[in-house]
Amino acid sequence: MPAYRLIELAERIQGVVKGDAEREIRAVGGIDSVPPGGLTFAEDERHLRLALESPASAILTRPQFALPAESQKAFLLHPNPRWAWAQILALYDPTIHPPVGVHPTVVMGEGCEWGDEVAIAPYVVLGNRVRLGHRVKIYPFCYIGDDVEIGDDCILYPHVSVMARCVLGCRVILHPGVVIGADGYGYFQQEGAHHKIPQIGRVVLEDDVEVGANTTIDRATTGETRIGKGTKIDNLVQIGHNVQVGEHCLLVSQVGIAGSTRLGNYVVLAGQVGVKDHVEIGDNVVVGAQGGVSKSLPAGGVYWGTPAIPHREWLQILAHLYRLPELVKRVEALERATKKQER
Repeated sequence: MPAYRLIELAERIQGVVKGDAEREIRAVGGIDSVPPGGLTFAEDERHLRLALESPASAILTRPQFALPAESQKAFLLHPNPRWAWAQILALYDPTIHPPVGVHPTVVMGEGCEWGDEVAIAPYVVLGNRVRLGHRVKIYPFCYIGDDVEIGDDCILYPHVSVMARCVLGCRVILHPGVVIGADGYGYFQQEGAHHKIPQIGRVVLEDDVEVGANTTIDRATTGETRIGKGTKIDNLVQIGHNVQVGEHCLLVSQVGIAGSTRLGNYVVLAGQVGVKDHVEIGDNVVVGAQGGVSKSLPAGGVYWGTPAIPHREWLQILAHLYRLPELVKRVEALERATKKQER
């Protein structure tokens, strides 16, 4: 694990040190996991109180908070501590990337090109005419199909498959087991049998997209399936053919999006949300966990339930739902009273 003095960390994040600026930080961790002598993080005053009781020797927090003068801890101050924490965690990341160069076990087709400082690990397969940008890192057992283009600073972790003709922008991260460009689910029925519709399109991931482990993004039937820049996709997500996902969306684990659906920018789909085919979801929409989107949703709303309805309506329905046992008893009592009167 690397070691940095607090003053060096402050320079990296453009922060300020209060206390011993020369204190050396060899480890970082959350309030519950920081080792003695390490640096921890407190975004609010409640967590600051907990951090003061932790074994950390330094705390990253906001400059406006009241800091105890008698504390033996040092403080690293930044107006946006969560952003600063992310920068610091990157400095202590223990991940060892493949060394620069092409390993002799790599299987490579004809006409491949790559930029400076590319690292291609053992047992990678490159098809024909693959183009890699600068500083691309490809881990073992990845498959890159014919005519794939991969931009600068991309990382492909083990067992990633990028099928023919797909395009990755710059700084794309694909976690283990991701499949980009498998055939879309397209069939037609004739004479009692299902016949495959050839899927001849491609997938395009724009800059700064990150895709979680074992997620699949299907190629288009024709044209392209496109994921907008800055979108972050969790593990175990399925995106169907010809789907268009806007910029800076968040798709949480086990989301499923059926073919030809369009998402606007800054859409959030929480865990296990399902979206039917050929619908449109507007900008800044949030769909809560296990929501089912069966029709188009206008921009800016928060939705819940199956079928997804405005969140406030869902809460009202839920409140009535919890009262059902009581209402059933009341109805049964009324029925008994009515029968007595009829007698």
